[in-house]
Amino acid sequence: MKAPIITNEKVETEITTEVMTFSLKLGVILCGLIGFWAASCLLAGLTRFGALEMLRGYITAITGV
Repeated sequence: MKAPIITNEKVETEITTEVMTFSLKLGVILCGLIGFWAASCLLAGLTRFGALEMLRGYITAITGV
């Protein structure tokens, strides 16, 4: 008959490592969402107004003319 072996091992984790990895993963996910939103807005603008109108709007926003 096989008997289960129960051991009590201490698992040490550093809270700083866990917080940093969580923060990094959260940052990557947020950057991905922001990038996806920006790309979809750019694509929507290009399909609605066209490339030349978007370029003209960009130059007008930069120069103010």
